[in-house]
Amino acid sequence: MCRHLLYLSRPRCFSFVCCVIILGVLFNLICLYYLSSSPSPWMSGHGPFYVGYSNDVWSCKNIERSSTPLPLTALVSFPGSGNTWVRHMVQQATGIATGSLYNDSAIKYRGFPAEGIHDNTVSLIKTHEWGDKERSKYQKAVILIRDPFDTLLAEFNRQRAGHLGHAKEVDYSKYWHHFVYDNAALWPRLYTDWFQFKGPVHIINFESLETNPLFEIQQLLKFLNLPVTDSDVKCMMRNRNGRFKRRTSKVLKRPQRFTFHMKNSIKTYKDMITKELETVLHKSRSS
Repeated sequence: MCRHLLYLSRPRCFSFVCCVIILGVLFNLICLYYLSSSPSPWMSGHGPFYVGYSNDVWSCKNIERSSTPLPLTALVSFPGSGNTWVRHMVQQATGIATGSLYNDSAIKYRGFPAEGIHDNTVSLIKTHEWGDKERSKYQKAVILIRDPFDTLLAEFNRQRAGHLGHAKEVDYSKYWHHFVYDNAALWPRLYTDWFQFKGPVHIINFESLETNPLFEIQQLLKFLNLPVTDSDVKCMMRNRNGRFKRRTSKVLKRPQRFTFHMKNSIKTYKDMITKELETVLHKSRSS
């Protein structure tokens, strides 16, 4: 290279070459960093900046599949309702892995070793599906319900920016309206269907879970018939947030994202499910 730069002195030529090399390395490191932070499940779980889960992060118990058969229990929710967070806390308290109908590598290699497993070796099986065929697979059901406005925002963020990221303004301008109109009406359909489940049902309200996670998880563990000690629960509470609970965005707040028509439609769905839920809870108390 220096032969073509005869106008430079030897020290200057050496400095120039060093600068080129350093800039090249920095450029590649920056590219690799952004690829590793990508919403792509493979890159976010395998890139050079991926930080795996060491044992001290998941310090409550080793998370393993159960050696004794467990009831097939569905963890039902609309995407964006906090399903992964519930699974995390159950695993922290019990050490028993939770499963899923899906195989999300972004979380499988980050503390959810039974992701993709849906048999009697896991305590819960994540599902966003509905219908007679789906419901008939399970012996018990945990139904997780979150305010539909927050649910839609959370799922849009996940689709556009991964489990922890936030969608950009350009995403909202290009995709938000279509996303809401395609998905809002599906939110009540899922819950209306699962309210027909014939087996034992446990309802979790996401907002109550945020306010009082200790009580809600203790009630869930009783329903699952999974014994835990006081120290197990205390450790779970220390580690309750895990790595997949998205932080609140500082950009536009929830009311500013929804148009007048969106708000009216979603409020109608919300009121409908609230009434149906009251009926379900009344029946469960009477039985």
